[in-house]
Amino acid sequence: MIADQDSAGPQGTNFLSLLMLLRARKINLLGITTISGDQWVDPATVFALWATEQTGRTDVPVIKGAELPLLNTRRERDLLEALYGSNAGWHGSFNPDAPDPTTIWPPPGGYPRVKVKPGRAADFIIDTIRANPGEVVLYCAGPLTNIALAVRMDPGIVALTKAIYIMGGSSRGGSELNWWWDPEAAAIVMREPWKEIVVSPVEAGGQVYSSKQLMQRVVDAGGPLAKHVKDLYVDFQAPAGTTLWSAMWDELLVASLVDPTVIKKWETMYLDADVEHGPKYGDTVVWKQKGSGPVFFLPYSGPGGPDREKWKGHLTPPSQLHPARVQMEVDAEKFDNIFVDLMSH
Repeated sequence: MIADQDSAGPQGTNFLSLLMLLRARKINLLGITTISGDQWVDPATVFALWATEQTGRTDVPVIKGAELPLLNTRRERDLLEALYGSNAGWHGSFNPDAPDPTTIWPPPGGYPRVKVKPGRAADFIIDTIRANPGEVVLYCAGPLTNIALAVRMDPGIVALTKAIYIMGGSSRGGSELNWWWDPEAAAIVMREPWKEIVVSPVEAGGQVYSSKQLMQRVVDAGGPLAKHVKDLYVDFQAPAGTTLWSAMWDELLVASLVDPTVIKKWETMYLDADVEHGPKYGDTVVWKQKGSGPVFFLPYSGPGGPDREKWKGHLTPPSQLHPARVQMEVDAEKFDNIFVDLMSH
């Protein structure tokens, strides 16, 4: 597996999911590629390196990825909000009070000693997939810029990739940070014919939530991360205006890789990102099979009734898209158990 992650830290869904991946015995983690999203890529890279030290997995290389989206900018987002109404929700590294992209700060205890692997994330993704044809799973839990760059540089890697797992988008259609931060990248990736596409949308991750009680279970179970969790979650006092607790979006995607039965319900959908630069720029577009056509009010059908065969031919998915297995309903108790197990054993 390659983990492509906007690895904001030291707390939160991005960082916890990296700890889970680095601890997962079933996963051969070949590398971590970093991307801007919740934080800019420079601090995200620092925290990814720190994650490898916290888990004793400095054998896993960290490779820095793209800093900016392909086309989207903070200026465009501000202009869209000026035209269509402001959004007080999370903007990630486009937040109005976000630090400068070059600003980094030390994790608790100081900067990591391990260094970033030279090179670019897209090149690492290409080279690793080509060195392991048919074996690599891409875990993508941030904006999809690195993956989009890789498939544009070398489209042949798509057929050589075992599967792509994506945290992002919405199963209902609408806004979600990982996709609206770089809409063109999301559209490029979702339009490629991957062998298997698994999507964990924002609604799925919203069914599991971090809490002090959950973190206390990790501490009570012991293990090498017990002190880390105790210091950064159980005993930590969040500054005013902030919280330690959130939906566990990225962690759910890891749990579903370790044990797919954590997902109780799946649906097949065709997902895309709106790349028109209007009020829905970056929103998820959803197409689902609706059966054999509508049921008509009798007078509207004519004397012969509806022609179901013609409706079947009409109800075809968009030609540029490919079916994705979308996570819909989560076994929250099983998720908590998987999380505690990976974090403590």
